Amino acid sequence: MDVDALVHTAELHQPARSDRVARTREAIIASALALALAGEVAPIVRDIAKMAGVSARTVFQHFADTAELYVAVLGRMLAAVAGEPPDVGASWPIEDRIALIINQCSERCERLLPMWIFVENLQRRSPEASDLVVSLYSTNRMHLSRCFDRELTALPPDTRERMLNALALAHAPESWVMLRHRLGLTVEQAREELRFLTRAIFADGAARR
Repeated sequence: MDVDALVHTAELHQPARSDRVARTREAIIASALALALAGEVAPIVRDIAKMAGVSARTVFQHFADTAELYVAVLGRMLAAVAGEPPDVGASWPIEDRIALIINQCSERCERLLPMWIFVENLQRRSPEASDLVVSLYSTNRMHLSRCFDRELTALPPDTRERMLNALALAHAPESWVMLRHRLGLTVEQAREELRFLTRAIFADGAARR
């Protein structure tokens, strides 16, 4: 086989190898995520590798350590729950917008609920993980600002900022954890409490105009 033929063969093999590497990495992340969603606070490499169908050595060929893998898992999950801004019209009644935001918040936070201890532990140990969680909060705050722009812009600047902070706090994952795990409420009960709290925030804001 001449040199040109060898080069051509190598070029054909390279994409196939890249695809295989990407598939293996994806399988490792998906397996670690599945274990975290099953309640594993710190999924161990042996279990991750077994579920992914690879060796423990292969896991560390793709990730420098478990912290790097866990951050990739967190990034994958937070990207899934952050989603797109709620599709609301500016002319919608406020009750309809509140209902939409609460449904969206509850669905996303309920997905995070099984792995929240994993998230809390990781963000304490990893600046990268902490940055990802902060980004989720910022995105959530931005979505709330857009959804309730009409009500917020009618307020004085200081009151507007305080109301937006209160809304962001009420709709943060920790609030959902409190309602569901600490208070033991059902999903529907937690939604009702969140609806009550959101209405109270707007009532207080209206009183401060």
